[in-house]
Order: sequence, then structure tokens, then C-alpha cells
Amino acid sequence: MRKFSGFHAALMLLSFFVFVLMVDAVEKDKHEYWLEEEIALLITKAEKEEFLSLNTDEEREKFIDLFWAKRNPTPGAEVNEFKEEWYRRLEYVNKNYTRGPKKGWHSDMGRVYMFFGPPSQTRATAPQVRQEAMGGTQQDPGAQIWIYQPMPDLGLHNPFQVTFKEYQYGFDLDFQTPQVIRRAMEIFPDVVIFNPDIKEVPTRFRFRLDEKTFEGKKIKDFVASENEVQNIPTEWTPLFTQAENNLTHTSFLAKIDGSGLDKKKLKEMTFFGKLRSADGQEEDFIKTVEPEKIKGDTYLAVFGVPADPGKSTYFLGVTDKDKENYSLFKSELDIPDFGDGKLNTSTLILSPEVNRSSPPDDEEFNPYQVGQFKAKPRWGNVFKPSEFLGVLFQVYNAKLVDEKVSLKVEYFISSDEVNYKLNVQNINENMEPGKAFACGTQVPLNPLKPGKYTFKAKVTDSNASASIEKTVDFHVE
Repeated sequence: MRKFSGFHAALMLLSFFVFVLMVDAVEKDKHEYWLEEEIALLITKAEKEEFLSLNTDEEREKFIDLFWAKRNPTPGAEVNEFKEEWYRRLEYVNKNYTRGPKKGWHSDMGRVYMFFGPPSQTRATAPQVRQEAMGGTQQDPGAQIWIYQPMPDLGLHNPFQVTFKEYQYGFDLDFQTPQVIRRAMEIFPDVVIFNPDIKEVPTRFRFRLDEKTFEGKKIKDFVASENEVQNIPTEWTPLFTQAENNLTHTSFLAKIDGSGLDKKKLKEMTFFGKLRSADGQEEDFIKTVEPEKIKGDTYLAVFGVPADPGKSTYFLGVTDKDKENYSLFKSELDIPDFGDGKLNTSTLILSPEVNRSSPPDDEEFNPYQVGQFKAKPRWGNVFKPSEFLGVLFQVYNAKLVDEKVSLKVEYFISSDEVNYKLNVQNINENMEPGKAFACGTQVPLNPLKPGKYTFKAKVTDSNASASIEKTVDFHVE
């Protein structure tokens, strides 16, 4: 098989960068970690005994789902605000109050933060020398004082303060902390069981468009008639990424042809629709975005919605800012299941640019943002020889042995005329359960002649004796 001259040399000279970072996903003995590290302060004695008596992973998963359902302020809601806040606090205290091998939630400051959250005010006092009544002096340690507003559900009916004294190994609860505060910390796990009587996890909340709205009416009529409309010429391509609660985040990269349309009205567009799973379950979605103009009258936009894995039908709509023009499309998709415990990867993202970019805390999910790396969307995977081919994807369900993953990631570029294996990436890293690896590389395209190529990523998990391959086509102009 003929190889392009100079390609191998170019690859040898190139210093490939490969980024490996931690993002949410699955694995280890995750159940043990969940019990001992994530919810140790939250689980009741009776719940812990029940969990330890379970024999199968399936039973444990059902227990965990019900555990959080009981602590969901809005039963059946897709987002459990209490759960999200608990993990936000856990991340904060482990980052700020960890002392050596002792994680932050073990500390007094960590425990108070987990139960009461961030204080409304803080103040500090310096160490002081105090005169003893019988003569001599005594040094009082410095203190950190956290001030909170009332928390009636915990028996704290007035503003209160928690004092931490600077003892030998850092700040710990003052020995004279009022009993009412200590009692509030003790009863917290019981108080936050908002739904103690439920025996089954409620069916997750499914959003519905108001049929009185423009979008709701259009989708209702479209589902009934299936008559497509193309007033706004639009194409879509799906991207699949793991979401919470065994769902798959199905995102769409949409290309809009604005020829002949009022460009001012395309500065803000609304994507909406209905997805119907094979078992007849339905869920609506709506998302307003500001498309990016990429070339001439062409715009790109990204939107998506978490969905159940399996075969689904999407009834998709798009409208301009003033709802004067709209399009309606129907699409059949087979949504992958990333929550089955098997080695897998997200959709391979190909991009001319992959840069470090920390997303804001309130940014909505973006399939092109993976941890500290963000890829620039590129429609059709068409590249110029002067560009780099950036690749970004996530690896799910890697098996842990002694808290480490053992992965080999191989990259290939092939066509009818070439077949090249690029640099191999070996990953032997410590990894916390509930995490996944995101991987990627960059390849110069100038050695390639114009034509169609296939990029392949093969991930081998040595710990599990498993492998997965994903491919995606691209073109060089």
C-alpha cells in the first residue's frame, strides 16, 4: 500500500500533545467509595446496615437511586438540587480543608460546611494572652468564626455562629460549641430525607412544551402530520456523551443556511422538539441559542437534551428570533448506552482548534467542552492542509485495579492510499471512582493530499481485557 512521502517524517518531528483529564463518569469498587467517601456524613445507621447487606451490584444501584430519590426536594424532577449541592460542597471541602491523607470532609470545618453550607459572614481573631485568676497567664488560640442565618428545620431558630479554635493541627470546633449546634449536625441526615415513605424511584420528570406556545403548537401539529417544513434550511449531526442517571446527552450540531433570510433575525434562534423512545416515552425540549456565523451566510449552533438510550424518534424544530420563519424535521436515532458498565467512548470530536478553556460554573452542558479543553465546532469535518486535526473524546467505564486505570490509546489515519498508525498513548493513572478519562491528540494535515480519510481511535483496557474502536471520516481540501 503506497504511503505519502514525508508523512512519517512529519509525524516524527511533530511533538504531539495528548491531554488526559478527569471528568464525570463511572467505575472502581464505586459502591464502596460511594459509601465511605461520598455520603458517609449523610447516610443513616439503618440505611448503612441495609446497604452492607446487599449482595449484587444491581441491588446496590437500586439502593443508591432510591437513596437520592428520598432526598430529592422535588420527587421525580430531572435535577435533584439537594444531590447537586451535596456534591458541590463535597468537592469544595476536599479541595480546601484536606490535611495530608485526611480528606476535607473528615475535618470539623469540612463537616460544618457539608451540613450548614457556606457561612453568610466570617471573621477571625488572633491568639491572645489571658490572665488567670490565681496568677499566671494562659494563651487563647486564634479563632475562625462562621456566622449563619437561622435554620429552623435543624432546630436553629436564631442567627448562630460556629467557632473554630486553632489547635495543634489546624482549626477544630471550639470545645464550648453550644449543644444545639452539635445536635443540629447530628440530626441533619434525618432532616434531609424529604420523602421517607417512597419505596420506588419515581419516574423521572419529563418536560412538556406548553401547547399554547408557538413551539408547542408547531410540534403538536408536526407529530400528527409529519409534514416537514424547510423555511430555514437546516442540517443536523448528532453527538453522544454520557449524562447523569444512566441517560445519554444527545447533542446536535446544526448548520443553518441564511441565504435570503433576514440576518438580524438569525442572531437568536430557538431549537425545540419532542423525542419519543421505542417504548413510547416522550419528552420535549426547547433551547434558545446565538448561532455562530462561520462563512458567508452559514451559521453553526449547538443544542441538546439528555435522553434514554435506545432507538428514538426526534421531531425537531427551529425558528428565528421573531418566529416568522421556521423549519420542522424528523430524525431516527439509535442512542448509545454509556451506563451499562462496558468500555466505551463518546462521539469523536474533530476540530481545527482545541484549547484550554475553563467553563463558567453556570455554563450549560456543551459537548465541545471537556474539562479544561474546548474544541471549536467544524461542520462536515472538512479541513485545509494548513490546519491541524484536533481530536477530543471521553473514555467511559475503564476498570480500576488498585485505584488505577491501565489504558492504551491508539490513533490511526487511513484512506485508499495510506494507512498510518500514530503515536500510542499509554495511560496508567490513579483515578477516583465516578470519573472518566478524556483523551485527544493533534495531527498536522499538511503532509496529506486532498481527499477523504478516516480517523480511528482504539482504546484497550488492560485491566478488563476489553477494547473499543470509534471512527470518523474527514476531508482535506
